Amino acid sequence: MKVLQVVGFKNTGKTTLIQRMVALLKSKGSRVAVIKHHHLDKGGIDAGTDTGSFLEKGADFTILNTPNMSVRTENVQPSLEAQVMQLAGEVDVLLIEGYKREEYPKIVLTHSFTDGHTNVDKIGLRNVLKHADMRYDEGNIIQWFEEWSSDDETV
Repeated sequence: MKVLQVVGFKNTGKTTLIQRMVALLKSKGSRVAVIKHHHLDKGGIDAGTDTGSFLEKGADFTILNTPNMSVRTENVQPSLEAQVMQLAGEVDVLLIEGYKREEYPKIVLTHSFTDGHTNVDKIGLRNVLKHADMRYDEGNIIQWFEEWSSDDETV
């Protein structure tokens, strides 16, 4: 399984880029997973819903099944490494939005304000494969990702 983190500052295009990456991978027949780090405690689970109320009352897990999908929610925070290991063998590519301090290979999106270049060494991130500004480099980023995702190297 190939793993790539997409990290960066707020409003730098992380979600937009991941959406494009998923579409590209799916067009090639790949199985894809996305893990997103969210700073809010409930991560989008509305307390006014049945699912939210089950979690509030202490359910360890809830599973919501619809005709087209299933959503599993855990009332714990498993480590990112545990989640990555859980997906190994299930998908071809795992994209991770956020978790910038983790050690997985990553692309960093920045606001350069002028020309697409920001000194990522000053941010203190490790294992950076590429950094870019979506406003200037989107075509190059997608081309780079297509080449990276075609490579046989895995994590």
